Order: sequence, then structure tokens, then C-alpha cells
Amino acid sequence: MDFGVVTMALGRGTCSFEEGLATYRDIGFASVLLIGIEGAQTVSADGTCPDLMPDTLHSDPDHVRRAVENAGLELESVYFGGRAGWMDLESASGTEKTLANFREFAEGAVRLGCDCLSHAVASCGVTRRPTAEKKQQIQRLSFCMSETARAFAEHGLTLCADLHYKAWLEGLEDCRLFLNSMTSPNAGLLMNTGHLTTAEAYGWLLVREFPDQIPLVGWKDHSLAPDRPKEMLSVELGTGHCPFELYIREFKKRSTPRIHVINCEDAPQGERVEALRRSLAHLKRLWEEE
Repeated sequence: MDFGVVTMALGRGTCSFEEGLATYRDIGFASVLLIGIEGAQTVSADGTCPDLMPDTLHSDPDHVRRAVENAGLELESVYFGGRAGWMDLESASGTEKTLANFREFAEGAVRLGCDCLSHAVASCGVTRRPTAEKKQQIQRLSFCMSETARAFAEHGLTLCADLHYKAWLEGLEDCRLFLNSMTSPNAGLLMNTGHLTTAEAYGWLLVREFPDQIPLVGWKDHSLAPDRPKEMLSVELGTGHCPFELYIREFKKRSTPRIHVINCEDAPQGERVEALRRSLAHLKRLWEEE
């Protein structure tokens, strides 16, 4: 079983783009979910950039592709960040703006030759807000993603929403409404096991209920320790409270193809490389044992 990595895993500002790619390959990752930050420097013709997370939306796509390929990695998903307020689910006019941004990001993914576009979900300001209070916003998100997926169907593009702490999409019932409202088979969920853990949600039930609507899995471990320094704490896999075995059992019952990526954002900076190496080994061992 091969796993990829989220390219923010080493931490922004810690190394260059090319150094990050080389490090991920050395750790043993097979692919990347490539996070770009709009406004950062672009990737040069020789595949280099001082920023670990370059502006991939405005980089020459050939420069980006060759950089990943020459590092011995596969580009499996892209994630365009850095554009403040790009997702507005509060009104009809906001929905049009959101849809326009989705289309621009989809065009960027197609230029990069990548058939999976993942993205963040805007914050609703509080955690565990009842799904009934978010129904309209969640349905607007499903609408925007379904419309974009249909518009880019000939390119085979899949869209994945990353559920998140305090986002419009956070808990189990949020995800059920979101997936039940989807009208395109090419749009679904980026299953973030870490944020589901923080929400104390039985995320593995979604694998059972919506097996074909989870094209991308973000393997993260979050701590629920009472004395943790912040509510949302992403730690080395195997050191937090995510029940990985329950997710793995559900995934292994099904042959649906998926992208699997690892991240541990809050591991100590000086230990980040080894934390990622141990995280990969831990998940591989669990996958083989279950």
C-alpha cells in the first residue's frame, strides 16, 4: 500500500519546494497532495522555488509537473490556497462568486494534468454548530462542487471538500447532508480523519454509508488530551486518539480506488521529518495487520 503526503507537512518557511519534494521521497512517500499558496513565488524552469508551497496556480504547469516527476513522486491532487474569502456560502451572490473561483481552480488543476482538486471549506465561526443551522450553506457547497464537476467531466476531474474544525463541513451529520445533496459522481469528500477525531465523530461510518463518495483520505491523528495546548492539535500518527484501525477495516472491505495522504501539522518542528517517517511506518503496519 502506497501513501502520499500533503506538501505542507514540513511546515511553511522551513525549506524550498525542491528540498521538500526530495525529503518526502526520501521518507518513502510515493505521491503528493500539492498545496499552492497564491501570492507566493512561482516554480522556475529548473523546478525550484524558495517557497515550500509555491504559487502553483500561476506557475508554468510544465515547471511544476517536471519538478514533481524528477523528484520521483506522483502528483495525485492539488489544493490552491491563499485566496482570502474565495468561498462565500452565505448568499446567492456569494454562491456565484464561489462557483467562479471553483471554475478557476478547476482550470488550474487541468493545466497541471491533475485529476483531483481538493479544497478547504470556509469557516462558520464556531465548532459543532448544529447541521440544521448550516443546511443552506452545506447545500450551496454541494451545488457549487456538483456544477463544477459536471463542467469539467470531460477532463475526468474529481473535486474533494476538506472537512475542518469550525468549518461549514465539520461533523458526521454535516457530511451526510453534504454527500446526500451532491448531484455529480465526480464530487465528494476529502475524509480528514484528524478533524473527525477532534469532532468526536465516527467518521468510518461514512465509508460504510458513502463508499463511492470519498475519493481522497487525509490521514491525520488529533489529540483529545484534556491538557492539549489548543483544541485542534495535529500530532504524529499513532500518538493521538484517531481510531485508525476502524477506518482501515472499512476501507479494506471495498475496492473503490482512493488517494491516501498523510500529514502531521503540529509535530515539533525539529522532529518533523522523523515524525513523518514514523507516521508512514505506523500507518503501513496497521494497513497490513488489519
